[in-house]
Amino acid sequence: MEYVNVSTTQNIDLQYKIASVGDRILAYLFDSLIMIAWMLICFFAFVEPSGPQFWHLVFYVPVVFYNLLCEVFLNGQSFGKMVLKIKVAKLDGSELTFASCLIRWVMRLVDISLFSGLVAFVCVLINGKGQRLGDLAAGTTVIKLDTTDHFESTTFVNVPEDYETKYSEAVNLSDEDARVIKEVLVFVDRDNRNKGEVRDYHPMLLKTQNAIKTKLGIKEVKGTAKQFLEDLLKDFNHNHK
Repeated sequence: MEYVNVSTTQNIDLQYKIASVGDRILAYLFDSLIMIAWMLICFFAFVEPSGPQFWHLVFYVPVVFYNLLCEVFLNGQSFGKMVLKIKVAKLDGSELTFASCLIRWVMRLVDISLFSGLVAFVCVLINGKGQRLGDLAAGTTVIKLDTTDHFESTTFVNVPEDYETKYSEAVNLSDEDARVIKEVLVFVDRDNRNKGEVRDYHPMLLKTQNAIKTKLGIKEVKGTAKQFLEDLLKDFNHNHK
């Protein structure tokens, strides 16, 4: 399984699994079945016995714009991508925009439609970041969502009822900051387990600590970098009860 580094808005690189070519093909086939089913339903439900009429073309609009609308309104996923648990993501860590989705959709003409997906297939294989031409133009890739880490990837942590915040500056933490902190903690924990060691001063922890300290204007840190980030995450949850 290949990985790609996605930069967050705090300039911290996090690793995500790249969606395999197989996953993307299966998602495409599933989406194709949905579109075919839609057209068949419209044909049998609305086409008159005298034959198709010009106005029936309106039923093709959802098919033409299917991928664009799905990625815009379903946060980088189509229904096929949902089934395969993959999604489109920006490489710079920013939110997926309409412009990015539009570029990917327009480039589908070259990537998939004109050459039956051959261009996309070859490009994804040789690119190294799971990108077809549309992804290269839009600055995106398609990543695999690890459902085993779904709960860990949320910003939620248990906080006692009588908990007192450690850092008053935590009120200025954004949802994105908290998500990055949690993902860094999960990543470091997994990395330590894989290497059979415990490093409270893991380079990723120190880099994240420095980035958050600078952003929030925190001068003094209590405990290790890991403890600092864990306390901030508890403070965030306490402030958002």
